[in-house]
Amino acid sequence: MPTGGVLTIDTASVLVDADYLTQCPGLAVGEYTRLRVSDTGTGMPQEVIDRVFEPFFTTKAPGQGTGLGLAMVYGLVTGAGGTVNIYSEEGMGTTITIMLPVTDQCPHATPKTSGRSSQEIRGHGETVLLLEDEPALRQVCQRLLTAGGYHVLAPDDSTAALDTARRHRGRIDLLLTDVVMPHLLGTALAEQVTALHPETGVLFMSGYDTPVLAAQGTLDPHITLLEKPFTRTQLIAAVHQALHGERPPPAAPR
Repeated sequence: MPTGGVLTIDTASVLVDADYLTQCPGLAVGEYTRLRVSDTGTGMPQEVIDRVFEPFFTTKAPGQGTGLGLAMVYGLVTGAGGTVNIYSEEGMGTTITIMLPVTDQCPHATPKTSGRSSQEIRGHGETVLLLEDEPALRQVCQRLLTAGGYHVLAPDDSTAALDTARRHRGRIDLLLTDVVMPHLLGTALAEQVTALHPETGVLFMSGYDTPVLAAQGTLDPHITLLEKPFTRTQLIAAVHQALHGERPPPAAPR
């Protein structure tokens, strides 16, 4: 961050399920601790991201770096059964996510969860306009939402999404859109879709966390954000809250 910026470090406990694995391969089903470091710096082009964990690879001038730092992090984390992933785009900053298994128990055992599950929270045919520029993740979201009782419109890009909104004669209950996309930001898309369908609610999702997007002026810090990668439960709960303005009630005490 050559001109300054915001550095955010956060941790969370994450229950990894099969749908999370689709977005974040290399893990196993189980409980993990997530350590995430995000900055609002210059970001990295794809050719740098592809080589960033290689030993002795560096973009710094001679004498300013050895290129061993991230290679050592990668070796330590993967050696402990975890993963390291980078989400970055030029001009948008970088988010590095470390996932570490919580215990040495069998990682294939499905962890027990508390609270109301996504199976108990179902839609009733509400229409969701889904926009995600990554085809694999778009397919996962469409499958989960359809199984959750929602009618899903899933165009390929923002141009097709606007065309779908113009042509759709029925109600669009919710726009679920990525924030950072080629050609058009999710916030700009939301403005155009809600102008066509004033009744439509909006839920944003992103691989960047809220402080990074807020610092870039991309997203209001008070807007609820569904952070990638997410589980089936997190997706369904976030859509339910966006549609009904309430969190699912907690499970009865055991």
